[in-house]
Amino acid sequence: MITVFTKFPIKAEHYEEFANHIKEAVKKHNIEAQEGFIDMRLLAPQNLPMIEENSQFIIETSWKDIKSFTNYTISDDFKKSHENLPPHDWFAGRPEVKVYETIE
Repeated sequence: MITVFTKFPIKAEHYEEFANHIKEAVKKHNIEAQEGFIDMRLLAPQNLPMIEENSQFIIETSWKDIKSFTNYTISDDFKKSHENLPPHDWFAGRPEVKVYETIE
């Protein structure tokens, strides 16, 4: 199994707008119908006084294997979900994708 973390660094003044945007965008993914899809979670940043400020929203998805995920990234559903991107000025940096394999 693999887990994919798509990280979005968002400016604090756009947290609420981005959270609303991402909730709507994932509805267009049709991700639940993708072969090999297991689970998805949307994570919003939280901050504590004793740690460095966290501004990253994360979409966490789990897949049967890397092939399932890469097949999704070339699907029409994936393209459709990325048609209406949020404005660039909401971002505090570049989004990034990290992929991890579960150690069994």
